[in-house]
Amino acid sequence: MIPRKRLDIGLSDILFGIGRCFWPGSREKVQQRIGTFWSSSSDTVVCLAERSGFDLILDALNLPRGSEILISAMNIRSMFEVIERHGLIAVPIDLDMSTLAMKREELERAVTKNTKAILYAQLFGSRRPMDDVIEFARQHDLFVFEDCAQSFAGDGYVGHADSDVVMVSFGPIKTCSTIMGGVLRFKESSLAAEVARRQEELPLHSRWNYLVWLIRFAELKALSTRSLYTLVMWIAHRLGVQDKKLNDAIRVFGGPDEVKKFRRKPCYPMLALLEHRLKRFDTSSIAARNAAAATVIERLPPSTRRPGDKAPIHNHWTFPVEVSDPVALMKHLRSLGFDSINGYASFIIPEPPKGFEDFRAEEARTMMDSVLYLPVHTGLSEKELIRLGDIVCDFENLQREATPATQPESTSSAALETEHVANGRD
Repeated sequence: MIPRKRLDIGLSDILFGIGRCFWPGSREKVQQRIGTFWSSSSDTVVCLAERSGFDLILDALNLPRGSEILISAMNIRSMFEVIERHGLIAVPIDLDMSTLAMKREELERAVTKNTKAILYAQLFGSRRPMDDVIEFARQHDLFVFEDCAQSFAGDGYVGHADSDVVMVSFGPIKTCSTIMGGVLRFKESSLAAEVARRQEELPLHSRWNYLVWLIRFAELKALSTRSLYTLVMWIAHRLGVQDKKLNDAIRVFGGPDEVKKFRRKPCYPMLALLEHRLKRFDTSSIAARNAAAATVIERLPPSTRRPGDKAPIHNHWTFPVEVSDPVALMKHLRSLGFDSINGYASFIIPEPPKGFEDFRAEEARTMMDSVLYLPVHTGLSEKELIRLGDIVCDFENLQREATPATQPESTSSAALETEHVANGRD
């Protein structure tokens, strides 16, 4: 079975990190070198994770309790939880799902005298200009967080010059992964210095804990080979293990003690691996990923929608597609050797807070309820990508032709199986 996602870290990178766990290097010197390489040592802070940095920034800003932060309606659960832990209110703003931009009319409607900041997320590997967001923020005197956790492409983009802080993640499933790690780039060097000072007061993350995670990811890399992945998935499904538990296997943070886990300053081995990876990052991997995405897109029905399909820049970190029946298609794809997952994956769209009950992000909810994440990555050959696109296209065409009353799930899969064999696609 073809894995749903390819971890963007090689065994040689993991071995480099393991070696550094036994090397007495200087954290401070590596942090400074990363800062200089990224932007400037005076405006860059390297953290244990993006959420660690976000937590530190909110500490430093010390916004009044009850202050509101306008936030892209979709993000990981932890970002909303960090806001709440600081006594602040996260107001989710609906998205134009074709561009993944926060809707301007929703932003204007959400602003109150208590609104202090806006957190704009560049989602799914897409990236769009921030000029309109910056303009809106300046009109209302708002602090701007630009969340680039999912959009790193090694092309030198470190955020809009007028974003107050730009946050990038190098977590477990991110591009250029170092399993954990985040980089913050600040507009004001004084705020960067304050965040750095606060971080140095935190306990040091254990290099031995990092070693455990490096070894775990070496195991996961081995298990992601197709034969072993097929066996693992077969066992998991036979035992009734849910997809969420499989996803949790690569979650570095999380659980009831999540705050204790991420409120740490980064250890030397993690910093050394991040520097190693950033300086050797090959942008051709992004071009190859985009080429794989283009191959599948060409095979999809013209009416098929994808979150961010009209974004001006897209590096296809993941490949979500809106389909007519994501559960049935997921099962059908798995029967043909392609793993996929439906739903929000690691995202949530939270219920709006009290006083903002009509901010339910209806467009984002409606589309994400019908999304399936396809296994589109550089681990597939061109022939496999074409076959994947054809399977999805045939499924959608058959679903459109059938009526719900006469098209049960099992019949749909059986009919598609017959059709693929007849067309010589198996």
